[in-house]
Amino acid sequence: MPRTLSAWESAHFASAFLEEAGSLSAGELRLERLLQYGSQAVGTPRFMILASEADADCLRVKTGVFFESVLSGCTCADDPTPETRYNEYGELLFVIDRKTGQVKVNEP
Repeated sequence: MPRTLSAWESAHFASAFLEEAGSLSAGELRLERLLQYGSQAVGTPRFMILASEADADCLRVKTGVFFESVLSGCTCADDPTPETRYNEYGELLFVIDRKTGQVKVNEP
């Protein structure tokens, strides 16, 4: 997350972080560990910065993440039941290495 690192302590930090966090793949975010209602995360997550701090080695950004889930199962062609989407919320901790810009996404 190089843009986030370069924007640290500037007015552009939040927008840089939100843009880069939004570009991470579902595999990198691992939203399934936050599921409460559905069995599979779908759609595009939205992030809200809750806290941020830095030390010499890394930048830590605690976020709230809003996303949708579905219950996976039989969706046969003749099944009249529409797919139900559930609103989900969880919290993630982004740990960004200050030397490499690489990010690890953990639960806080």
